[in-house]
Amino acid sequence: MLLVLLLLVVLPGSLAEEQKMPALQEEFNVLVYGTLQLGQALRDTYSSTNDKLQRVATRYGKLERKLGGLEVEVARVKQEMGRIGQKVDSLQREEQERRTVSHRVADDLRDTQTQYAELQRRVQDLEKGAQDKEQLIPSFLKRRMERQNLLLQVISEESERQRKQMAGQRGRLLTILKQASAIASR
Repeated sequence: MLLVLLLLVVLPGSLAEEQKMPALQEEFNVLVYGTLQLGQALRDTYSSTNDKLQRVATRYGKLERKLGGLEVEVARVKQEMGRIGQKVDSLQREEQERRTVSHRVADDLRDTQTQYAELQRRVQDLEKGAQDKEQLIPSFLKRRMERQNLLLQVISEESERQRKQMAGQRGRLLTILKQASAIASR
């Protein structure tokens, strides 16, 4: 730009000496004016481009911050999902253990019921024999039958308690699975 101004100052004086070439002076003035306009246009373009680059840089910075926030949120959600997965696994293991215990209790209950039915059959046989012989049932058999009745009652109560406990665990597991799917759908 400084060079153009220098040319404007020096050249008109040297061209004025040459009066014979007025067309060259006019062409020179047109060229200088065109150069000044080009310089102005380039400066405006540079300024506009610089402003646009600043806006893009600002938007890029905002997007970077948002992306960073999203990355933190994703990491938090992944951590939460891992914790929920561990809790679900733990609850499923507990439920499986309870099912196993419940099956064992049910098997024991069936065995006890079978033994009880056998015992009742024997008692009935003995009662018939006792009626025939007009004797009382031996006291040890009565005690055994009372113990069997008590054992059957205890096993029935334990089986019912296990069933209620499993239903509660199933409810908690469903709640956790709903929470996990709600978090995953965000």
